[in-house]
Amino acid sequence: MMISPDTFIKEHVEDSYSELLQLRDELINEVRAFEQKTLPDQAWMMLPSPQVVYQCNLEYLGILCNYISKRYNQEFVEYSEDDLQPMSIHIITRDS
Repeated sequence: MMISPDTFIKEHVEDSYSELLQLRDELINEVRAFEQKTLPDQAWMMLPSPQVVYQCNLEYLGILCNYISKRYNQEFVEYSEDDLQPMSIHIITRDS
């Protein structure tokens, strides 16, 4: 049985950034194996079917990449919302 994308990501919120990247790569490899029809023969006899696993993996990959982006900003980008200053832009035009 496959789990929902939300449950999938909740299972990985404690993973390190490098573990998240490894998980992403594993999902990509599984997606490629299905697309290139290089799955082992016994995979086609399993439930859920490879088609269902493929669709779930695509959904997991989407939500995981979004989470990786957020984690990257939290861990490696050194600013917070409080650091952002309001900006104003002054446009100077020439009179004709």
